[in-house]
Order: sequence, then structure tokens, then C-alpha cells
Amino acid sequence: MSSFSSFSSFARALRDRAHASSGLASRALTVIAATALLVVSMGGTWSTSASAAPSGGAAAASSSSSSLDPDARPRKKPATGKLNLNTATADQLMMLPSVGPAKAERIIEWRKKNGGFKRIADLRRVKGFGYRTFKRLEPLLDIKGDTTLAQR
Repeated sequence: MSSFSSFSSFARALRDRAHASSGLASRALTVIAATALLVVSMGGTWSTSASAAPSGGAAAASSSSSSLDPDARPRKKPATGKLNLNTATADQLMMLPSVGPAKAERIIEWRKKNGGFKRIADLRRVKGFGYRTFKRLEPLLDIKGDTTLAQR
């Protein structure tokens, strides 16, 4: 390795050697060697972004890791009762799991355009409500009666 002046010249030499011998083992060895060289050139550390660098101690590390954790965002509490799709307001619609302002607005627009929901399965015709989302919401939905949906 000492005969190479830089990482790029070493990588070129490895690539040329891999092309010269067409064996799978030599290519695998080339990839392993290049990865090892990359780790060594980075000082044995690996970071995916500039914000991942340690800078403020444990407090900074815990706040940056919680912002990357998808489970760290607040979740809606499970709802109980029924929601009438034909009479619910946007605020009531947003009480449903996975329904935010955009989806609530789409439901209301679909309801105005089509004269209301004839059956709860019509919700699948609204953009953003596929099979899985519909099946998750189905026990909470109705097209008749009062909205009795409440957060637990």
C-alpha cells in the first residue's frame, strides 16, 4: 500500500486488478479492501451527516438521536366511539389515527363533491386512504347517527 500516493490511486489499482481477473472472489476481496481502506482513512469512525458529530456531550447526543427516532414523535391516543363521516367536522376527523389536516380536508371535499358517503367503504375513494388505513379506521366509522368519538 505504501507505493500508492493517495486513496484514489489505490482504488484505481484495485479496480484495474478486479477487471483483469474476472473471478467473483477477487471482486469481493476488492470491495472488502476498499471498504477497509475507507474506514482507516476516516480514522475508524463513521458518520452519516455533519450533525452526527459529537459536539455537546450527552445532552446533544440524546436530543439528536431522539429527533432521528421515528418512535419519538408524539402519537395520538387511541379513540373510542364512532365518527359519522357525513357530519364530522375537520377537528373531529383529525381525532382519527393517521388523519391530519390534509386528509381531513380531502374527506370533506370528497363529501361535498359526491353528496356524502353512501357506505363507509367509500372512504377508500379518498386519496390517502388505502386498504390498510381503512381497515384500521373501520371500527371507528359510521355513516348514520351522531359522532361519539372521544380520545381515551
